[in-house]
Amino acid sequence: MKTLEELKKTDTKKLQEELQLAEKDLFKYTYDVKNGQSKNTHQVRNYKKYIARIKTIDTERSKVS
Repeated sequence: MKTLEELKKTDTKKLQEELQLAEKDLFKYTYDVKNGQSKNTHQVRNYKKYIARIKTIDTERSKVS
């Protein structure tokens, strides 16, 4: 996962790719936790926050343009 500053510096296309990757990872971690394969429940919350950050940056950029 990238930091907030790194996300703000990336271009829109790379940001969308990062969003797709994060959503895939969120699905994987959620699936693993629900099936008892992983005990890292905090990863699910972290990925949800990360996706929200990416979407917020994208929304801010669209409003400015």
